[in-house]
Amino acid sequence: MNLYATKGAINARLVPLVGRLAAAGVTPDQITLAAVPVALIGGACLLLSPGAPALLVAIPVLAAVRILLNLLDGNLARRTGKIHPRGELFNELGDRLADTAFIAPVAFLPGADARIVLLGLLAGVLASYTGITTKAAGAERLYGGILSKPGRMALLVVCSVWAAVAAPDTTAWAIFGPVLLVGTTLTLIERIVTAVRRLP
Repeated sequence: MNLYATKGAINARLVPLVGRLAAAGVTPDQITLAAVPVALIGGACLLLSPGAPALLVAIPVLAAVRILLNLLDGNLARRTGKIHPRGELFNELGDRLADTAFIAPVAFLPGADARIVLLGLLAGVLASYTGITTKAAGAERLYGGILSKPGRMALLVVCSVWAAVAAPDTTAWAIFGPVLLVGTTLTLIERIVTAVRRLP
């Protein structure tokens, strides 16, 4: 489920949109920070979904917007030359905030095991931290893994659609936590092993 493998092809298709954003004066930092409120809205939809299952229909759209924004900010930074250390801080911190805002609410949904969901989220954050630290130590930033960020969003989308269609059945959220925990733990292990191999 390493969806980062398709990143190059997707970036190529975004070139016209990136050009329009640059012409409009939109900055990479604005795109980066926009992903956080999108995730907060997604988290709110999840929290409110037990009483209004139709809100789950918004999750695929919001998850797609989050991933799109994540692709656009880097493209726009390269296009406009506005690459700076503060932008990297916004990008990494914004990603962690968005992940937490999107995934943590699942812990409070009927059928979900809060401990497993939150442990899965923690493993995902640690996997991201490993990727960032590997770059800080002198190697390339690590993005891959069986359940990297695009994979986590894909899992959330699948379970949201499942829950919306099957409501009030809560099986989707009961399954979400274990799959998240196993996937992010394997991603963490993979990145640690890769980092150890690449670093002197």
